Amino acid sequence: MDLDRTDFALVAALQQDASRRLEDLGREVGMAPSSVHDRIRRLEEGGVIERWTVECDAAALGLGVLAFIGVRSTRPCSEFVHLLEAIPAVEECHSVAGTFGMLLKVRVASPPALLALTERLRQIPGVEGTETTIVLATQFDRPFRAAHPEPPRKRRASGGAK
Repeated sequence: MDLDRTDFALVAALQQDASRRLEDLGREVGMAPSSVHDRIRRLEEGGVIERWTVECDAAALGLGVLAFIGVRSTRPCSEFVHLLEAIPAVEECHSVAGTFGMLLKVRVASPPALLALTERLRQIPGVEGTETTIVLATQFDRPFRAAHPEPPRKRRASGGAK
């Protein structure tokens, strides 16, 4: 799917506040609301917009401890990913290169809850060990596309005389 500057501008605006009205988005990107609606639908159908969601304050929900856990295993990650999906505290699971085969992003209520989670992970057959890093403060957290608001420039085909 080819994306232009308007597509990137819409994605960035929606990542800041997905509840914005089409009229407001249209004013921001210089398009009629109906055209904005068509663009958004195209971005959804093209897989650029994967889902609509609500961002919550984890601490306000009682999940004030954020940590990353590296998991070392003798089994391929694919063999126990389904077990990790069943643990609500595991927000993200990534297969990685390096010391660990998997890196988990987790949120829990307290340090004792984090200890219980790491003990639960170590009980999974094939898990050789874990290493936990507790997040003390998040300096910034931004949507990945917003970090790259400009699409790559297309090369123009060279034509005849100018």
